[in-house]
Amino acid sequence: MNTIEYLKKTYGYDTPIFLKDIRIGRKSKTAIKQDLYRACKNGEIKREANGVYYFSNPSSLLPDNGLGFEEIVEKKYIRDGCANPGYEDVNVYGYISGLNFLNMFGLSQQVPMTLEITTNKTSCKKGKYMIGEMQAIIRKPKTVITCENWRTLQFLDLFHLLSLEEVEANRQKLADYAKNVVGYSNLMTYLPLYGPDTRMKVEKGEIAIAIA
Repeated sequence: MNTIEYLKKTYGYDTPIFLKDIRIGRKSKTAIKQDLYRACKNGEIKREANGVYYFSNPSSLLPDNGLGFEEIVEKKYIRDGCANPGYEDVNVYGYISGLNFLNMFGLSQQVPMTLEITTNKTSCKKGKYMIGEMQAIIRKPKTVITCENWRTLQFLDLFHLLSLEEVEANRQKLADYAKNVVGYSNLMTYLPLYGPDTRMKVEKGEIAIAIA
């Protein structure tokens, strides 16, 4: 089977392709590496970083500036965007966390320079993924992340970053999110996975009571 044709059909254009994930019948990793090396020389495929490739869309009117770091990290650690196009949250295995999500949630004006991600794709409690000078902090989750629970786990992670005073000051915002996005059942299912500090903040902040 032609490696390049198979990859193009499987991944399409402008999507990160990770060498370690490529499986083509019984073809060896060495043979696949050789095919990619030749294809890069011929301009059939682009090499973005060590072990990361992509096909540039020939019909695009925009210049090919390569893949962005966040795009690569999203595919590697958060979700498979090309697995089932058109279906939101299919094959989710991670989420943005830490100060990044605190900022996205609107509880911090600080814009972190380093991405923080919690993902199934690591066995380490805390690690790093780097491309050049760009880096992301990678953390292991409390439990296996799925498309059904990632928003709940992401939300509960927030409480580790907030003081009790901040929880109480933002009680309505937190309660509204818990009610409209997380849900009481999910909150109570995953809350026991967290330490007493998080459970105390959820209780004293009356988050569970507000959405029950």
